[in-house]
Amino acid sequence: MASALLIDGEVIKKPTDFGIERYNLTKSGRVASGRMTMDIIAQKIKFTFSYDVLSGPDLDQILRLIYNPARPFFEVTHEENGRIEKHMCYSGAPKYTKFRTDGQWYWKNVTFDLIEQ
Repeated sequence: MASALLIDGEVIKKPTDFGIERYNLTKSGRVASGRMTMDIIAQKIKFTFSYDVLSGPDLDQILRLIYNPARPFFEVTHEENGRIEKHMCYSGAPKYTKFRTDGQWYWKNVTFDLIEQ
């Protein structure tokens, strides 16, 4: 598979830029002395995708996979440091701007985030 990105087992076009953000979900508070306390509830991952330009069919494929109200969660497969990793994710808001239409639609500045469930 070597660096292919898959959503629900389907290969998508390689993004211009692909990023990974890792973060802790926490519950924090303060005790009577004012000292802060914190518990880590979960560790999550967010994938950031951006494309300079995408064809209409490529955008349609991605939207079909990530923006389906009947199926809000889907599996994302990617390679990181030589390991194949899989995460159940949901989509942030996809954003894109019309680039040109000369017989086929093209979109520019396409971005979306996929966030671990």
